[in-house]
Amino acid sequence: MKKVIFLFSILIISASFFSLFIIPLSADTIIDSVYSDHILDGCIMFRQSLQSFMVDNYTYGMGTGDWGISMIEPDPNSRMRSYISFELPQIPDGYELDSVYVRLYQYYCLGNDVENVFPIWNVPGGDTMFCIMDHIDYGDELDVSDWTKGDPGDTGTLHTNIGIISDIGEDGYRFLDITDYVLYDYNNIKDKTQYRIRFPIETDWDYLGDLTNFSTSNSAVVNHRPLIFIYCTSNASIGDNIIPEVFNISLYPNPVKSELICKFSMVKKEEVEVSLFNIKGQKMKNVLNRFVRAGDNILTIDMKCLNESIYLLKVDVKNSNSVIKKIVKIN
Repeated sequence: MKKVIFLFSILIISASFFSLFIIPLSADTIIDSVYSDHILDGCIMFRQSLQSFMVDNYTYGMGTGDWGISMIEPDPNSRMRSYISFELPQIPDGYELDSVYVRLYQYYCLGNDVENVFPIWNVPGGDTMFCIMDHIDYGDELDVSDWTKGDPGDTGTLHTNIGIISDIGEDGYRFLDITDYVLYDYNNIKDKTQYRIRFPIETDWDYLGDLTNFSTSNSAVVNHRPLIFIYCTSNASIGDNIIPEVFNISLYPNPVKSELICKFSMVKKEEVEVSLFNIKGQKMKNVLNRFVRAGDNILTIDMKCLNESIYLLKVDVKNSNSVIKKIVKIN
């Protein structure tokens, strides 16, 4: 069965630009992209002093956390939650869903009013309260009734706290595997897959700003957030669990900051090519292209100069099988 990987992000883009991302890695692998709905992306703020909600889906960022003392007016401890929505693409005939990642760009963070510091919640256990996501259904419009969607017991909550989308204060890409939740939406005949971004705590009442901000599809920085589908024929494998019988391959650490160790075992002496591709399917480098011995082989791949993103390592055994492994590069 052919496979497909989807990588979701928050960007709306023209069909002509969209086609640029359909780049084959080989005859048996194709990469494609999809983007979020800028009409439905946004955030909801609860304004503490006014005891009222405000929906914002027209500015450059989706804020999550609390403002402390508002920069606009005295509005202490007002808090925000963010929302993203994706149209579900049709899976091509003969393919099945392999995996899905949401990719967001975090461009602003406050911890106790200090920029580029991850939110500091001044409560017991506050140092482990990371920015998380909920799988929700908020339909065709973002409004104040969506504030509680994602909370246990709300009718719009599909799955609460599906994972951490950010735990560091620096600007950069953030990734989360959402495969199970996209499959749920397909299986339940939904046309969208939707999510809420939040902290487990609303505010710590210390009058200091603690928040993360993610770029929306209105952002001028359009190259931050390409989304990827990977289509694969039955004689090639993508992922961490489907390994050709000819060899086994492991990567560590993954996610990786600097050096990636690639270990693979050969049944016999074979000609092997190892290549690294970026998220658009463009070859970054040839890591190896020669005969290798039977038994264990180890490669060290320098990743320090690469941007934070998802990369693909393709290992080809000539006249035999190939495998594509996903690598998450972090800073």
